[in-house]
Amino acid sequence: MPTDPIEQFSMHEPLHQAQSDRIYAEGVDAYFRNSLGTTLDKLRSFTKYVPRQLLTKFLANQALFQHVLPVHGHIIECGVYLGAGLMTWAQFSAIYEPVNRVRRIVGFDTFSGFTGVTEKDKADNPVNANWAQGGKLAVDAYDDLTECIRLYDLNRSIGHIPRVELVRGDAVRTIPKYLKDNQHLVVAMLYLDFDVYEPTKIALETFLPRMPKGAVLAFDELDQAHWPGETMAVLETVGLRNLRVQRFPFHSALSFAILE
Repeated sequence: MPTDPIEQFSMHEPLHQAQSDRIYAEGVDAYFRNSLGTTLDKLRSFTKYVPRQLLTKFLANQALFQHVLPVHGHIIECGVYLGAGLMTWAQFSAIYEPVNRVRRIVGFDTFSGFTGVTEKDKADNPVNANWAQGGKLAVDAYDDLTECIRLYDLNRSIGHIPRVELVRGDAVRTIPKYLKDNQHLVVAMLYLDFDVYEPTKIALETFLPRMPKGAVLAFDELDQAHWPGETMAVLETVGLRNLRVQRFPFHSALSFAILE
């Protein structure tokens, strides 16, 4: 798990960071710890502390959720890490569709870093290539997120009906098993953030047949030189020519396609 503040809020783009970014991240880290108020006070004033880049990602995810809102099915997040994305979808679902008892937000992660890194994950730039190694980005957030989900359920409608699921383990095995155990599955959005080739390919092969027209296929690392595995997996499964890949003008990395 990255301990550097700048890596924690923009760890996927280390080559794009200026010295001012590092100074800013260290300053915000100290400001949050020393600022006035309780933790809840700070959460109520979260815009004082959250970096612009993360607010931008939050707004992009909100726009994606608006596409998904009228589509029946689960939201599948591939790559959970500390759970920011997973709980973003969960909160949006609680706000915009509070009595939707069918929708599930399902997060897949090893919670022990990358596994099965292949030649297709090797980047040209050695600085970025260092990230795509077995065990990188390892953080066991499973218990932490289990408690987060428990609290989340206390603060929403029909909280006695589960809405968020965590699936722990190597996705190459856990994804096929999940489908075997959930043969009713329909997928409204597949959010790909595994970063590397093998689990991304398995996710596409397994979940795409379960996605109706109007469903959203979202990419966190498509067309990124330092994470080529995601693009390779897309090319070898659905194919780019079969997708109308779009992006938000205010967010450089996130892209998506609405299935037609």
